[in-house]
Amino acid sequence: MGKFALKLLLFAVIFLIFDKLFIIVAHFSAEAEADKRLEYLVNGEVNKDIIIVGSSTGSRDILASQIEDATGLSTYNLCYPGSNVVFHEFIMRTLVKYNEPPEIALLVVDDYVELLYDESIIFRRDRLYPLVKYEYIWKELSEWEDRDKMFSSFLVLNRLNKYNFDIRPKKFTPIDTIQECGSMPISWKPDDMDIDYVSGERLYPKDEELPEKVEAYKRIIETCKTNNINLVVVFPPVYQDHSISFENRIRELSGDGVYFYVYNTENPIYKIEENYFDETHLMQSAAIEFTGELIAYLDTLIENELKIEN
Repeated sequence: MGKFALKLLLFAVIFLIFDKLFIIVAHFSAEAEADKRLEYLVNGEVNKDIIIVGSSTGSRDILASQIEDATGLSTYNLCYPGSNVVFHEFIMRTLVKYNEPPEIALLVVDDYVELLYDESIIFRRDRLYPLVKYEYIWKELSEWEDRDKMFSSFLVLNRLNKYNFDIRPKKFTPIDTIQECGSMPISWKPDDMDIDYVSGERLYPKDEELPEKVEAYKRIIETCKTNNINLVVVFPPVYQDHSISFENRIRELSGDGVYFYVYNTENPIYKIEENYFDETHLMQSAAIEFTGELIAYLDTLIENELKIEN
């Protein structure tokens, strides 16, 4: 073997040894996270009777601990602010891969942008970055980013993002504090918040749907059917009239075997500005009221159709 080849081999060996040191970075990146819910998922630690999936409307407006206390069924909130239905499909897929399927999944949909383009709801890759020490996670990221799976399989550096090198312990912000049950209710409101109620039907623009979001929604339904999970699609309150055309579109896509809960549109509290943090999120006091309505629906559903024992 020539001297050049020997030097090249020695460099490769040294580089691989150096690369493996970054396993420590990946480890501390995960340890530094405040929100541990996704790591709980991949470690098979979320084995609950009821799971809540969705974006910030689900995290703010539905209190998992209240449902658990009322029904006696263990409940956990896996809603992520700023996340879209493609991310929700990933959460459901991860849930059933590593955990026992729940009896009930509550899928909270965003009226009426669930399947439309909206820059405020995305696939939350930032929630995956800290967990690249897990093969399942870096493989998922490689589907979203220009990363070669072959290189990532033996090069730790190819899995890392600049996010991973900030290994300082993360802290919750006042608005993103996660309760033990996974819910994130809002108990305070800025003094200068001013919102206006929007009345009237908003016609749903079906022709503006994103195919990838429609397919993700369908895969959630299929995942639930395959794993014998009772899926309840939840339409939470927003500070405007409920869109019937959006609801009808979701029902059309869902097919048979899916349950639906629409908030009580006759309840006057959902038209009071003080009960909202902003146009789409309830204050905690109103979230307690909405969760209570949802509990009453679940009690009836469980008793009359699902026959689930607590």
